[in-house]
Amino acid sequence: MEAGLDRAAEKRRRILDAARLLFVRDGLRGTTMEGIARAAGVAKPTLYGYFSDKDTVFTALLDDLSDALTAAFEAGMAGPGTVAQRIGAALAGKYGTIAAVVETSPFAEELYSTHSRVSLRFRTLDTQMSDTMVQQLREAGVREPTELNRLVQAAAYGVARKLVDEASVRAALPVLAERLITPELPKN
Repeated sequence: MEAGLDRAAEKRRRILDAARLLFVRDGLRGTTMEGIARAAGVAKPTLYGYFSDKDTVFTALLDDLSDALTAAFEAGMAGPGTVAQRIGAALAGKYGTIAAVVETSPFAEELYSTHSRVSLRFRTLDTQMSDTMVQQLREAGVREPTELNRLVQAAAYGVARKLVDEASVRAALPVLAERLITPELPKN
């Protein structure tokens, strides 16, 4: 029984890896279930046994990505430094992880804008991250932590969308957080 589960998990992973490559290379509209099956080396009925349609495949990829985003964000928040440095590292981890996936795609804009329409898990993750940042800002003594968080989040999103490449995103977001948060911290 264990070997059967391992083979099924390996096949699912192969399908998702092939789909990721096609979505990045050909975009959402240009990727087909037939193309995913061919790239994964599985029959179309096998693919449909795992995923009912292209949106389901894309949602599964976003769910995998959300696991990586969670790990990167939590690592940044748990790291050393001031609240501004930790939030900067967390945002750099989050958006750097996304940029690593889409930076080579001519369809980055399409992929970026579609995630919120497709994945409830992604939206839930964004809310959890936002709540964590508000809590950290509040504990640091920021007078209006919710509003500051909204500003930092919006600016980080804009920077990530505009810069796109992973290295630039990872370099810019800690600077952004430092510049926006530090002036709002109480003076000792």
